[in-house]
Amino acid sequence: MKTQYHIKITTIALQNHFSQTALDAIIEANISQDRLIYQIWHDYIHFDGNAFKKGFAYIAEQKNRIQESLLRENIHDAWEALGRITHSWQDFYSHSNYIKLWLDKHGQAKPEEIIHEDVEIMNHPGLRSGKNYGILELIATTPGFAKVFFPIIPADSHAKMNLDGPDISPLFEYAYWAALKQTHQVIDEIFEMLINNGVSSESIRLFKRK
Repeated sequence: MKTQYHIKITTIALQNHFSQTALDAIIEANISQDRLIYQIWHDYIHFDGNAFKKGFAYIAEQKNRIQESLLRENIHDAWEALGRITHSWQDFYSHSNYIKLWLDKHGQAKPEEIIHEDVEIMNHPGLRSGKNYGILELIATTPGFAKVFFPIIPADSHAKMNLDGPDISPLFEYAYWAALKQTHQVIDEIFEMLINNGVSSESIRLFKRK
């Protein structure tokens, strides 16, 4: 998903829960996931290359990191972990074929009607995500080269499967709404986890409002 949409979704979903300082740190951690260093050999961060098992394990790891960081009173580390979680979930919908599978099942539903965790689709044998073909993909999406190289890049490439923006796919609005709903859900789940696992109300307050 393009940077501006990561920022927009995260802001809308979290702005009523966090101070501006916290939100800025969360967003910075979110968009930092798209640095070049995290684009190579890090498919699980972006749910690329069918790395679903590793991607969900990564999200669970970051949730645990939030709790552990708050117990150590390392608030900034907790913010960064939340930013990483939001980025991965948002990419899940724009990098996989979840949206297409959901529309095959539900027909002409509006984007805002999408169910972001349809159990049947989350476990669908046909759930796939685009493979990053590295330099070939970069060339195929570079102006001046795209006309020649884009048609020959594999159909399972990230370049051909992604829904990263409205200029890329008419299905982007579905990915946007699914990502927004999931980001709302994620923060509710995290607060519930912290409370259930005995993290102090003061630590949670600092996490939200420091």
